[in-house]
Amino acid sequence: MAAVALESSPQPKRLRVGIFADTRLQPRWVVEAFDKVARSDFALVVLIKVLSSSEAQKPFLWNVYGRLDRRLFGPDHSEPKDLKDVLHLEFASGTNPDLIKLDLDVAFAIGAVDDRALDGIARHGVWRFYFGPERTSSEAFAGWREVVDDAPVTASGVKVRMTPGAPPRIAYQSWSRTYPFSLARNRARLLAKTGEFAWRSLRDLHRFGEPWLEQCKLVNDVKEPAGLTNKDVLGVFPQLASRLLKRSVEKALALDQWFLAFRWGDPRKLSADLSGYRRMMPPKDRIWADPFAVEKNGRHFVFFEELPFSTGKGHIAVSEVRRDGSWSQPVKVLERDYHLSYPFIFEADGELFMVPETAQNRTVEVYRCIDFPLKWKLDRVLMDGVRLVDATFHRSGELWWMFANGAAPGSSVFDDELYLFFSNKINGSWHPHPRNPVKSDARGARPAGQLYWKNGALYRPAQICVPRYGAGLALHRVLRLTPNEYAERQVERILPDARQNLLGLHTVNRAGDLTVIDAFARRRRIG
Repeated sequence: MAAVALESSPQPKRLRVGIFADTRLQPRWVVEAFDKVARSDFALVVLIKVLSSSEAQKPFLWNVYGRLDRRLFGPDHSEPKDLKDVLHLEFASGTNPDLIKLDLDVAFAIGAVDDRALDGIARHGVWRFYFGPERTSSEAFAGWREVVDDAPVTASGVKVRMTPGAPPRIAYQSWSRTYPFSLARNRARLLAKTGEFAWRSLRDLHRFGEPWLEQCKLVNDVKEPAGLTNKDVLGVFPQLASRLLKRSVEKALALDQWFLAFRWGDPRKLSADLSGYRRMMPPKDRIWADPFAVEKNGRHFVFFEELPFSTGKGHIAVSEVRRDGSWSQPVKVLERDYHLSYPFIFEADGELFMVPETAQNRTVEVYRCIDFPLKWKLDRVLMDGVRLVDATFHRSGELWWMFANGAAPGSSVFDDELYLFFSNKINGSWHPHPRNPVKSDARGARPAGQLYWKNGALYRPAQICVPRYGAGLALHRVLRLTPNEYAERQVERILPDARQNLLGLHTVNRAGDLTVIDAFARRRRIG
């Protein structure tokens, strides 16, 4: 991804947005999306107009499967709501010449409408949500093909046709991890997030104006696919049943467990099979994950999350590792009434601090070390009322930066979206980056350890969260890090070697010539 220099254009006037729908009843996620736009300080929804549509009828078996799927896996955010009840606007009538007089900035098409009928009525063209790798517009079947094909990611975004006949531009794009066992759950995760994209892309248009749109990526237009048939739906039942049965057998016979590993030597060498690493295997009743290393007076300590399966709540433990490959029995050093993990450790003003993940408490908390390595005391709450995971700090020049992942409103998925915050001091006021989230991609957003310098370049390790959480590591070179811009480019992917019973890697850190990493394996429950 190239870094693009864009200057904010002075636009005191809010964008005027018209909504053009196939029916007044729209899926809940769509109505809530435009309710958020209407409540923003950069856009006004000034028009709702219902156009004629030609939406394909959903087959009988689709409706049967949908009801059963939602009963087993929960709702998918598609229950109908009336646009008028939320946006409090009368439905408009009139022809295109009448609509041109409304001086629209954006015409946003939703549902099965022929958006070519909207050409020329809005200053910045025709906008709409899209789904899948082909970027089609059908919300009704969004996420279906990815579940059927067992695809690792499900794409969605916003596309814009700026002028009649022009190819669309991608104003926003995102990739979510596909949930392979249920269309309802896959859609729930996908649509909760996709509903945010109208707000985000209109925010950027308001801030940067037409030059921003003109720099958005051009893509080929596509023909909308034909609707599904009963035969299509019937064919997927055996696939889903087979997947569910296989996973049930795996869970019955084996236990999914994270463990730690460490090695001494060149910190730049990361091996997918953990060759050269000493493995630290926990007892079968818990996991060890998220290791952070500290060197103190010639000794090396690893702080990590310890989570007993019996409680389902993590705490922070520490173990000393030695050059002969031995390590001490872990000792608990920090526990709260809520889950703790990812104990990010840094030094500031000659003191040692820890920021464990405390998203369950909706806080970002800083603990100060008062007796290394065993005693830590709450020093301050940096943020309250936020759901952020894996907070990772980096100092660059006069600014402190915090990288953390967040979930879209109404979602419990934290793997996709990277947020940035900055402050002139660690205990100062933290400001959100104006482009937040700066990345929306389950293939490499979530932090995976400390940023580091190599050959004059800054690198950020991230988790690959497809096809499963913590499936591997992605290393990104940071291209631009300023209070107005962020850009990075992936330079390496490290995927575990399944032949060594390694199914995941998701945190890597260093202290001197010590490298620590965690890995995921399946262990037999018996034997």
